[in-house]
Amino acid sequence: MGGTPLTMSDVDGTWLSEALGGRVDDFSIRIIGSGEGFMGQLGRVSLRGSGVPSSVIVKLPTADPGGQMIGQMMRVWEREHRFYTEVAHRVTGVRLAKCLYSTAEPYALILEDLAPATPGDQVAGPTAEQARTAIDTAAALHGQWFDHPDLASLDWMPGIDDPMSASVGTMFPMGWPMFLERYRDSLPARVLGWCETFAPMVETWMTKYSDWPCTLIHGDFRLDNMFYSADGSMTLIDWQLSMRAPSTTDLVYFLGTNLPTEMRRQMQDELIDRYCLGLRALGVPDEWSDHDRIVQGYAEGVLFYCTSFAASILTLDTANERGAALMDSLVRRAFSAADDLDAGSRLGL
Repeated sequence: MGGTPLTMSDVDGTWLSEALGGRVDDFSIRIIGSGEGFMGQLGRVSLRGSGVPSSVIVKLPTADPGGQMIGQMMRVWEREHRFYTEVAHRVTGVRLAKCLYSTAEPYALILEDLAPATPGDQVAGPTAEQARTAIDTAAALHGQWFDHPDLASLDWMPGIDDPMSASVGTMFPMGWPMFLERYRDSLPARVLGWCETFAPMVETWMTKYSDWPCTLIHGDFRLDNMFYSADGSMTLIDWQLSMRAPSTTDLVYFLGTNLPTEMRRQMQDELIDRYCLGLRALGVPDEWSDHDRIVQGYAEGVLFYCTSFAASILTLDTANERGAALMDSLVRRAFSAADDLDAGSRLGL
């Protein structure tokens, strides 16, 4: 096969023909998803030829040197390649984009084009039905893989004790002054105080949190990665941050940051009950599908998430308007959730 493209401008008909096992006579590329949190380049490729789809999605690593360094440290491209080639066919009850081609070194992925399905919007938030569908999907994924013996063999997938997660405590002092400058006046003072107390305790907390039985989590469980079809079904994309971790890890991100605050306050109990029922239906023991226990794990995780913003602010590009709006909505929603859940008190802070 011809060389694997490193950028979208390197994509050519020969590579597409060989990767897709057909003949591409002509193609055009439209860049999509720029500035939306993807650790890579995404292109919708329209194709004319024989034995090939009319349209596919091509995913390549980011061309940004800083992003490349972070991506390699976190092994995001290896994780997604191995998810699609080793795990995807064993995931049931969750709709996935069909992987048409994947290679790891250098990384390139060709996926089915999910159009006319459209992604949710993390800044705007979901409809009530979209939120319920997302929670059903989380329960299906987590329930199927809950404490599964095969998780141990997926040793390329980080656990909750991954050094990158534990580094939040070390990064905190670097980013916190910048974070306070941007947000101090708009966030609950007691949650800011909890973050300052919690940051040095993160590594110790993680050892306790990781005593929870693990499951396969998506790791980036947010609306921009959820494609909704007209029939209400949802396809989950972007497995670069898949992990072996307690199931509440995905809930923290979705409930704590994707739902606008008023919606979360109205729907949180309903959605957690729905999640617990979904876990139980797949055989998760009552002890680990108990509403109060899930709320406790979710509350602790939300406070960890609030604390971790001190690290993520270091990479915020304020010139990218949607990226900055996304960060602002994540921060305000997460801090509000931590406040409502009395997260610091639950951790004895």
